[in-house]
Amino acid sequence: MTTILTLSRPARLGGAFLLLATLASAQSLISEIQAEHDPTKRSEKALTVADTAFDNAREDYNKGEIHKGDADLEIMMTALEECVSSLDTAHKAKNYKKAEMNVALLQRRLKGLLDDIALQERGWAEYTNRKLDELHDKLLDGVMRK
Repeated sequence: MTTILTLSRPARLGGAFLLLATLASAQSLISEIQAEHDPTKRSEKALTVADTAFDNAREDYNKGEIHKGDADLEIMMTALEECVSSLDTAHKAKNYKKAEMNVALLQRRLKGLLDDIALQERGWAEYTNRKLDELHDKLLDGVMRK
């Protein structure tokens, strides 16, 4: 029993360190996105970053690197939130529609990923799935409102 506790604490600390390092990387990606002055291009960059982050998360989960995959999903959500913020600035319905379709695809891909992840390791991915649903609803509201 002591061996399990001894091994699990360093694993948790390593996961927390990895999450912090990845969040710092996410902050630099978001800074790059925010450097774009045109809100339409900014939202497109954010969608590209989100797609790439999801691909990285899938690879990490397939390798068994759960904490790294969780951090990549966090990057994806941060980029998508920046996308929605940019769309609110742009006020163009066609941009909302493009983002909505992209997020719908990410929802389907995430559901497939959840099926592949062991039940005990799904915590953050399931949370991300719920947050992605909320974000998709915001985009649908934007499509209907504009």
